[in-house]
Amino acid sequence: MKKKIFIIGNGFASLFLIQYLLLPMFPFFAWPLRRLHSRYDITVIGNGTFIYFPAIPEFITGNKSTKDISIDVRPFLNRRNIKFIDAQMTDIQDGGRTVTTDKGTYQNDVLFLGIGPAFLKDDIPGTREHTLSPCDGPDSMETFMEKLATMDSGVIYLGFKINKLDGFVAGRAGQMYECACLLDYVLKERGVRDKFEIHFFSSNLDKDDKGMITDRLQERGIILDYGYEPAEFVEGGMRDEDGTFRKADLILYSPGITGSDLVKKSCLPVSKGGQIDTDKYGQVKGLSNVFAAGDCASHENPPPWVPHQAHMAQLRSQAVAKNMRMISSGKKPSHTYRYELSCIMNMENDAMWLHMASDNKPPFWNIFPQHSKKLIGVKNIFEKLYIFYLKYL
Repeated sequence: MKKKIFIIGNGFASLFLIQYLLLPMFPFFAWPLRRLHSRYDITVIGNGTFIYFPAIPEFITGNKSTKDISIDVRPFLNRRNIKFIDAQMTDIQDGGRTVTTDKGTYQNDVLFLGIGPAFLKDDIPGTREHTLSPCDGPDSMETFMEKLATMDSGVIYLGFKINKLDGFVAGRAGQMYECACLLDYVLKERGVRDKFEIHFFSSNLDKDDKGMITDRLQERGIILDYGYEPAEFVEGGMRDEDGTFRKADLILYSPGITGSDLVKKSCLPVSKGGQIDTDKYGQVKGLSNVFAAGDCASHENPPPWVPHQAHMAQLRSQAVAKNMRMISSGKKPSHTYRYELSCIMNMENDAMWLHMASDNKPPFWNIFPQHSKKLIGVKNIFEKLYIFYLKYL
């Protein structure tokens, strides 16, 4: 009998899991055969729309829009003989075997959670009311651009915060660096850069921190308020602990990442940082045949620099897919994943490949330069190939 595999969420982690779980069966062009035969009975519960989040900073340059990065994944799932339920999960019980949604309750043999994160928007009062964020998705970035378009001068703050309770980078600092550089570029193109003051802030960075990213910000005249965190976001700016008011006409801010309230209310174990507590095999600790990856899941003994979204979600989902095949064969999971941070930071007139790996291997055998405008083309190729894969293969 086929095992019932339920996948919750349709983001990077879930789609990569499907890719690696089904890859050994047939080549990509043989999708009609998948409709006739499948080793697994797979169901995905989600909203049906995949957002390519790494491209959201490019809303600032106008090179990307909501339409460009939003993909209906239901045809992708249909080509793979995967059932889809348009629903929102509300609870998990019975050690992971029972999933409750706003559309009904479902039983499974194997459960994968790629439900994404929640953001610590209450860490700093006023975050919800007075800041915008690329992490909130296309709507928030479109609002940011609408407000920017009405400004001929002003003070703009960009910043981030990281939840470090689980020992790794539970936050999205990279996107904020990219947004800062792209904002500088766009204002220069408009010929008004000298009329704007751009600040970059984070309480998670020491004032003495230096490196390639810091150099790029300083080259662009961006003011580095490292070590800074406002006591409160207020109308027209920020307020410090001592009551000092800092004017800000526009604030783009990425809060730290934690797990959703659902995680805390369910039978799932919760890490110190509030995320699903997983082991080195991608298993949810203490539960049988339950796995998690991506923004919703913690790492076991991670290096402090490691993230958990996008490319890292891919590596984790690859290990989970192998372990799911093992438990389907009656074996115990044994596949771990390597830690890697690898992304191209697009500055429009420049680009850098930011890379760290637990095994010190360079990306793509070091055939690409670490610092070159040509990397923008490489990044666009990766994006187009992945989106083409989701839409047509």
